Amino acid sequence: MWHWLRDKRRKKILATAFPKEWERHIQNNIQYYQHLNNIEKEHLQDLIQIFIAEKYWLGCNDLELTDEIRVIIAAHACLLILALPNDYYRNVETIYVYPTTIFSPESAPGFFELRTTPVRGPLPILG
Repeated sequence: MWHWLRDKRRKKILATAFPKEWERHIQNNIQYYQHLNNIEKEHLQDLIQIFIAEKYWLGCNDLELTDEIRVIIAAHACLLILALPNDYYRNVETIYVYPTTIFSPESAPGFFELRTTPVRGPLPILG
């Protein structure tokens, strides 16, 4: 029902040119970017602009987020959906960025859940 409002907001985001500094960050850090043709590069840039604008970014453990961090994370995420019909990770609202590796907490089984495999310890997640 609110698609027209979302589409209008996205058109406004895409009306601004993709920053040259952002493209430099991608060229320096995303090796696969060099193998894309111009149409794919433009589409990826559009996806990145919308992804960065629509998500709430949170630096954890006193990490100050820079444009480079946001662009690299967004580029990796958007490469996964480059050739797919998508809605820009609609269910993802917040991007948490940690400066180092963290360990996920152990999950307690739900009331109706029956564990069929051994319980694993915390798993490392890259920041």
